[in-house]
Amino acid sequence: MWELFKSFSLSARVGAIGGMLGGLVGAAVAIAVEPIGGTIFVVVFFAVFLGGMWMGFGPQVRRNRLVARGRPAQATVLSIGETGMTVQGNYGLAKLRLSVEPPDGGDPYEVTVKTLINRFDIPAYQPGARLDVMVDLADHTRVAVV
Repeated sequence: MWELFKSFSLSARVGAIGGMLGGLVGAAVAIAVEPIGGTIFVVVFFAVFLGGMWMGFGPQVRRNRLVARGRPAQATVLSIGETGMTVQGNYGLAKLRLSVEPPDGGDPYEVTVKTLINRFDIPAYQPGARLDVMVDLADHTRVAVV
């Protein structure tokens, strides 16, 4: 999560810190006003909030980690499909079935990955296209498109 926070702009960092401080003050007030009900509310609220944050940012954090620590390889697109999710209006979460050529020279293998693709770049991801990917050395099924 820290890597993601460091990638924020200064204004986004200030906003995130301000939001966290506001949440902590609100939690303290809720507990002070109604100790039992406030505590229950705060615990449930933070569990839902943190779960949502992990569901939203977790995949990107894991992808960034794989890009930083993985090993470069080549892959061929076998198929592309939509997941129905769009981010910032222009980036669709695509499901790619890839044939990965292992970095150690072994036999190619198939994996399915989800990655954000700008809608204008979709022609570059059609079946037969060659992509640069990063492969997790400990688990070759974990692949990130770079």
